[in-house]
Amino acid sequence: MAENDTHYNGTSGINNVQTEAVIPLPNPGEGGPVYPGNDPGQEPVIPLPNPGEGGPVYPGNDPGQEPVIPLPNPGEGGPVYPGNDPGQQPVIPLPNPGEGGPVYPGNDPGQQPVIPLPNPGEGGPVYPGNNNPVTWLPSFTPNTCCSNCSNVSSQCFGQVRFLNASTNAFAVSIYIDSTNYASNSGFGSVSNYDWIADGFHTVTVRRATGMRNILLQQNFPFVANQKVTMVLTDSASGGLEMIRVVDTGCSNLPTSSGCYRFANMAYSGSSFDLLLTGGETVFRNVGFQTVTSYKQAVAGFYQFYVADSSNYAFIRELPIIVIGAVATGSAVRQPLVSFSANITAGRNYTSYLIGNTWSGNGLRVLTVED
Repeated sequence: MAENDTHYNGTSGINNVQTEAVIPLPNPGEGGPVYPGNDPGQEPVIPLPNPGEGGPVYPGNDPGQEPVIPLPNPGEGGPVYPGNDPGQQPVIPLPNPGEGGPVYPGNDPGQQPVIPLPNPGEGGPVYPGNNNPVTWLPSFTPNTCCSNCSNVSSQCFGQVRFLNASTNAFAVSIYIDSTNYASNSGFGSVSNYDWIADGFHTVTVRRATGMRNILLQQNFPFVANQKVTMVLTDSASGGLEMIRVVDTGCSNLPTSSGCYRFANMAYSGSSFDLLLTGGETVFRNVGFQTVTSYKQAVAGFYQFYVADSSNYAFIRELPIIVIGAVATGSAVRQPLVSFSANITAGRNYTSYLIGNTWSGNGLRVLTVED
């Protein structure tokens, strides 16, 4: 036994057998560990990539400094030294001025650089009178209209007139907001055009005398550069109604021609035809509170008459109003009221049928120039 023990103790390399085996790392030149300062007594470490390959560098090329991973080059987004002074703390540069980066106010590098605002045409600031910059506002056309202007123009104002087609025995006064536009207006009266500011306004009808209580009050739109006739009529329920009629006539008329239309403002449930004295139908089946479209009319003096509407299918309207025109299927009918109208070239006219057949006023036609 002693012999075996002596033999065992004397066997070479027996200590290596008792140490735990490890997988060797690659050689230093092949990515393996290195000894800092080439000192085998130091703890070997895995080397970082070379500086040109993204590895660490020594600040100021001093191997005694702690190596650091370099930032990208200045041209590639890396840090720069303010004033090109390596003794300054390097900073990441902002984009170039033309690419949205900072600029120096007054082109003075001694000033604090600032991020430039967009150009004036792109929503950036402008300098009023070369003073402090302000945010650019969109361009606009100022509204020069006012409610009490002495210089009235169609750019801001329309025109309005009132026609009283109501068969009430008493006169009325008509106001827009607080302004009286028609005083003591009776059946068949029509006022002159007057200016009205663009926008919504309240029309009020009152008795002209006595208690002067409100008979009608309603809001209406009025449009700049537009003429309207407001017609006061009897309603089906026995009260009053206000009908807004736009007086926009024909344009680019042929030489020696005007425009003409017809409106039934008589009474509820009525329907009429308008004819020439020869029996030619100008407008047919015109119901209560209806205004026809304008028709071209050769200038001249016309005789018209109104008849109850006919349901004959063969009756056709004249496409153009001409004195002495003959329409196929025309026939003379019993007139309810007749009247004349003188149409001047280049002018627009409307004939309003008002009244009724049972009151003292009867049926009447007012022809007015629009």
